[in-house]
Amino acid sequence: MVKKLQRREFKWDPDLAYAVGLLTTDGSLSKDGRHISLTSSDKKLIRTFLKCLHKTNKISLNPRSKLSKKTCYRTQIGDVVFYDWLKKIGLSPNKSLIIGALKIDKKYFPDFLRGHLDGDGSVIYYKDTYNTKIKEKYVYERLFVLFRSASKKHIEWMRKVIYKLKCVHGSLSFSRSKTQIGQSKMSTLKFSTKESKILLNWIYYKQNLPCLDRKYKIGKKFLKIKY
Repeated sequence: MVKKLQRREFKWDPDLAYAVGLLTTDGSLSKDGRHISLTSSDKKLIRTFLKCLHKTNKISLNPRSKLSKKTCYRTQIGDVVFYDWLKKIGLSPNKSLIIGALKIDKKYFPDFLRGHLDGDGSVIYYKDTYNTKIKEKYVYERLFVLFRSASKKHIEWMRKVIYKLKCVHGSLSFSRSKTQIGQSKMSTLKFSTKESKILLNWIYYKQNLPCLDRKYKIGKKFLKIKY
């Protein structure tokens, strides 16, 4: 477990790495050099985030933007030391379009990746029955794991690290985001069925890890370790 954050050197562990993954996608660093916030439509996810950091900060409703009709929640942490540490590993204010490589301890990269997935990724599963008109038994399971970022540089870095550690490539695509203003595009790293199974078994490597329940439940049936 992460020790209470005080003025100290930060040591990587699963909880801290997961929290950093969430901050990389749904978090922000204010320009005042002190405050870190996390916004999500899932209130339970923010509770998990605070628990990982041993924080008890207030969770409040986030004002709706013109670009989203979802009800969102927000928490804000005031911690100069943690803020400075996050900057040292590669996060920054207004990071969305400019974030690149992060200094993540490779031992805890699966935990970081699980946080990244829960923040702005997807686990998609369905049964493909398109060819049943040819033969009734032609039913195939389709599984996809997707990671998204407004920064091409960041998603390309993730792809390189994932390949280095797990030898799975995925595919990159770029599209205009409905939630962005201007000329920016959303970058998506997508893994198909075989590679998705490898990734899911990597990031859900044991019981009771911090995670978003609804995404875990989709991937659970593909895990070699049965809970």
